[in-house]
Amino acid sequence: MPEGTQINRSADEGRANLALGLALAALVAMIVLGAADADGPIWLLMGALAAGAVILGWSARGERLAGRPLVAVVLGVLLFIAFVVGTAVALA
Repeated sequence: MPEGTQINRSADEGRANLALGLALAALVAMIVLGAADADGPIWLLMGALAAGAVILGWSARGERLAGRPLVAVVLGVLLFIAFVVGTAVALA
């Protein structure tokens, strides 16, 4: 295996781990903010974490979207949709 390929695979694994961490952080933020009945712009934190998870998960996909990047993208998309719907309901 060429040396450059090994470096790229290592970088993809790092991005996949970070994407999954961001998705889990967004999930924890949603649970904590919901339990605290928080209002206001603090909810932007959850949306930003979810969007970051989607972007990093997509960039770490390599040949195909599977494994940790897939979990990060799916969880990030679901949490971002929850953020958008929650914001729309709060503004209505």
